[in-house]
Amino acid sequence: MWNTQAIALTLVFTSTFASAAIFPKDTVVKMLDPKGFRKVMKANETTMVAFVAPWCGHCQRMAPEYSKAALGLYPLIPTYAVDCDADANKRLCHDQGVQGFPTIKLYPRGKQLNPLTYDSGDRSSSSFFYWASRRVPNHIKKIGQLDDIQRWVEESAERGLPRALLLTKEKIIPLLWTVLGNKFAGKIELASHRDRKGKSSVAMGYEAGEQKSSKVLIYAPGSTTPVRYEGINKLDSLSKFFESVIDGTADLKTVNEEAASEEFVPDEAELEIERKQEAQRIALAHGGFANFIDFEDALKKGHNPHGSQGYPGMMGDMPKKVKETESESKVESMVETGDAKEQATFAASSAEMPAPTAAHTPEPSEVPTEETKASDPEPASVPKDEL
Repeated sequence: MWNTQAIALTLVFTSTFASAAIFPKDTVVKMLDPKGFRKVMKANETTMVAFVAPWCGHCQRMAPEYSKAALGLYPLIPTYAVDCDADANKRLCHDQGVQGFPTIKLYPRGKQLNPLTYDSGDRSSSSFFYWASRRVPNHIKKIGQLDDIQRWVEESAERGLPRALLLTKEKIIPLLWTVLGNKFAGKIELASHRDRKGKSSVAMGYEAGEQKSSKVLIYAPGSTTPVRYEGINKLDSLSKFFESVIDGTADLKTVNEEAASEEFVPDEAELEIERKQEAQRIALAHGGFANFIDFEDALKKGHNPHGSQGYPGMMGDMPKKVKETESESKVESMVETGDAKEQATFAASSAEMPAPTAAHTPEPSEVPTEETKASDPEPASVPKDEL
C-alpha cells in the first residue's frame, strides 16, 4: 500500500515539476490549476494563457520565447500556463477547446468576453508580445483638442459615473491606461489627452511638467470640477484608488490624501524585473521592424512600445519619494549611461531573438490532434495602445 501511494505521489510531483521545468527558473509566467484559472477569469483583466504538455517538443521550444513576452507584458497583462498533461487539469483544457500543444489563448476581459486563439506559426517573443498588447479592449475616449476636454467633462457628468482624464506627453495612449480602462469599464469613464508640451496643463491651471510626466484628473459623479490624483502612477496604486471612488460615496479629498501618503519603496524583486525588462526592451520591440535602423528611427518618432516608464506597470519615471537603494541606482545608471557591461547584456538578449524577417516553419505535430494553425504574421507596426 505504501509503495502504491509513493508511486502515485511521485507521478503527481513529476508531472508538476516537468510542467514548470519547460519555463526558465526566473520566469514571470505563473502555472494555473482549475481553481486558479477560475480566479483569474473573475478579474476584469486581459490575460494570456498557454496550454502546454511537458513532453511536447513544440512547447519546450516555445517556453523561453513565451517567457520573454511575459516579461515584456508584466504586470499589465498577466501571463499564465496550464499543464494539460496533469490529470487535475485535463477537464479544464478540454473545456477550453485545447486540441493540440501548445495552444495560446488570450482572454480579453476574463470570462466576460470570448477568448482569442493565437493562430500564427511564429512563436517568437515579439509576436506573442504584440499579439497580446494589441488586443486589450479599448474603452478610452481620446480627446484631441483642449476645448474638447470641457465638452467631454460636461457630457459625461450627466451619465453619473466617476471619470478620470489622463494628460500625457506620450504620442500614444499608454498601455497602463488602456489596461485600467478595460478593468474598470462600466464603473469609471477614462479619457486621454495628449499634452505634448504641457500647454493644456498650464491652461487648466497646472504646471507644464517634465518631459516624461503625466497627470491624472478625477471627476466625481456629476461634477465638472477635477481633483488631481496625488498618488503614484502605477497599476496597483491607481487600481486601489479607482476601487475607492467607483461607488461615489467616498470622500474624494480623503481618498486622494491617502493615495498621496503612499511611499514609493522599490521592491527588490520588482527592480530585478525592471532591469530584465530594460535589457529585453529593444529585443522585444525589434521584432516588429525590418531591421535595427528602422527600429531606431521609430523610437525617434515616439513609437516606443514600452514608453518611458522606469518601473513595471508605471507611467513616467520612478517617484523620488525615498532614498534610492543601491539596486535602484544601478538600474537608473544602466538606463541613462549605457554601461558597457549592460550593453553587452542588451546585445546578448538581442542575439537570442529569432530574425524578425525569417519565416517560421512548423515542425510535424508531436500529438495526434491538430496543432495550432499558422497564419500570416502580425503587421510590422507598433500597437497604438501600448506604452
